[in-house]
Amino acid sequence: MRFYSYAAAAALGAAILMTPTMPAFAAEQAPAAATQAAPVQVTLPYTYTSQQYGYTIQCPQKPVGVIPASALYEDKKGEVLIFDNDGYNIKYAWVVLSDAFDNKSVPDLNTLKEPEAEKLLSGIMGSNGYEGIMLVNLNAKNKAIYAVTAKEVEIDEDGDGKIDGVAKADTQMAVAFFRTEKGNRYGVELIDNPDLRASSLAAFQKGITTLKDVDSKQLANSKDKKANTKSSKKDKKNKK
Repeated sequence: MRFYSYAAAAALGAAILMTPTMPAFAAEQAPAAATQAAPVQVTLPYTYTSQQYGYTIQCPQKPVGVIPASALYEDKKGEVLIFDNDGYNIKYAWVVLSDAFDNKSVPDLNTLKEPEAEKLLSGIMGSNGYEGIMLVNLNAKNKAIYAVTAKEVEIDEDGDGKIDGVAKADTQMAVAFFRTEKGNRYGVELIDNPDLRASSLAAFQKGITTLKDVDSKQLANSKDKKANTKSSKKDKKNKK
């Protein structure tokens, strides 16, 4: 399979390093600089549980804030887990999108044969501002589409079908799209301003492998634990 764009090879090549089973499909090797780099040690000590969307995901730290995804994308459902910000400027965050892609247009990634996967990735690459795209293994049984957005995108400014301009983005993002065991369709995006750091990419790549559906009973237990913790803290404060 063709590897789509060497410009994103360092960011995509990191996926080969961070998770032993990545990637599932990659026709060409990433450049030596990417494949020979020392793996970044990652710890994800905080478990975030979404009461609204019914999932858990391991995070590099407790979010300093959580806002609706609609604050960034008007027509999207989900949450933005903010780890670092400067006022209204989000410096480091994960965007977790629910119902992130159309069920019919994206087939079961786990049953795709290589020619089918290449055709799918080529189509997605051609219709989005991605600099590189791969199909990777989240685990032994589940695959995901993993991509990095382009910093420079060629555009047709007058609609004549010819490229006559280049749009430059301030930053790049890593993105992943996959289905959970229950068939829920998630998209997770990494925001890391002003540049994608190796440590952030490594945490993101490990983090997406931990996203799981939780049932209503688990959510209730999680909610009860939080309530009990708050109540306990309040009682201790009153005793003082």
